[in-house]
Amino acid sequence: GGLVPIDRCAFPLEDRDEWRDRGAIVDDLAAALDTVPLTDVLGDLNRTATPIATSALPGDAPGVRQAFGWQSGDNGVAYWIPQGITGSGDAVTGGRVDGRRVLMVSWYYDPAGDPGSTVDKGVRVAVVDATDPTDVRYRFVLLVDPVVVDGHASFAPVPVHAGGLAWVGHYLYVVHTGVGFRVFDLDHVMKVDTSVDAIGYDATTDAYHAHGYAYVLPQVDTVAQVSACAPRFSFVSVDRTSTPPSLLSGEYDATSITGRLYRWPLDAATGRLQVVGDGRVIADRAWWSGHSHLQGGLALDDNLWLSSSKPPGAGGDLYHAREGAPSQTFGWSDSPEDLSYDPVDASLWSLSEAAGARYVFAVDRAAVE
Repeated sequence: GGLVPIDRCAFPLEDRDEWRDRGAIVDDLAAALDTVPLTDVLGDLNRTATPIATSALPGDAPGVRQAFGWQSGDNGVAYWIPQGITGSGDAVTGGRVDGRRVLMVSWYYDPAGDPGSTVDKGVRVAVVDATDPTDVRYRFVLLVDPVVVDGHASFAPVPVHAGGLAWVGHYLYVVHTGVGFRVFDLDHVMKVDTSVDAIGYDATTDAYHAHGYAYVLPQVDTVAQVSACAPRFSFVSVDRTSTPPSLLSGEYDATSITGRLYRWPLDAATGRLQVVGDGRVIADRAWWSGHSHLQGGLALDDNLWLSSSKPPGAGGDLYHAREGAPSQTFGWSDSPEDLSYDPVDASLWSLSEAAGARYVFAVDRAAVE
């Protein structure tokens, strides 16, 4: 397989321009809750990961530099499943936040795996300090949708698969498979009450809850597909080597090699997707991927890396692809998911999702090109 260019203009997105309406609710929430910087969350990490020897990572990924597993309860839980990954290497020039290598990993909630559950808790994001490979710590933040209930600012869960994350400045882009991108604002992380397993404002206690999580991250916009060609959004990553910087999104397809890839230009000054005069966001590149079962994609200097879970139940593959040439295939981890890049040490980051074997790992870029 290999990349095949296709018409980039056939897949327009629409910025729903929810900034003002959602922002007004977020402002009301901020008046009632403590808004904290991300550095405060990093100073309040409450879970400890397990370092994994680079030679012990399941699968055949080459050039492994660092790996860790989640705390035991998270490694095996049936109803929270890890999917997307991004990091400070995506977010900021210099690749570090307060001197730290920070990762974010999305986990979606599966009510079917939680007997007795009557609600969908949506998506939680692990905020991870991976600076010291021997002492990786993290905490979960719940993604929330700001709403007004009975005239009171509140929030609801975000029930999406969250197969990919992209951290750009103070925005976190989360893919919504059949829709597009949900955009969250890291300048508005808020602290809530942890005593009740409920969501939003509770008039009886006059408090806000987030299913026991201490922090929430509110959505501030939606960018949605409006094309009859119906692009899907299975994963996403940040490309800081393009001009302007961009997001690469792509499609999972278990039955063919025609899953598509799209590159969406960003406004370098704001971190938002570039919008043309009619409110549309237009891809500046698009391709047939040439591979099936894609779970993650990454673009750097006209090179693409694509992670695949083919064949299911076995070690995955990583493809290195360029236009006009056959893809190279490398071994990868079992049950692989999204991809991210850290330019500080030229490492590709990824993760695996299988319960009991959930790992986050980095490989040397030079080992996969």
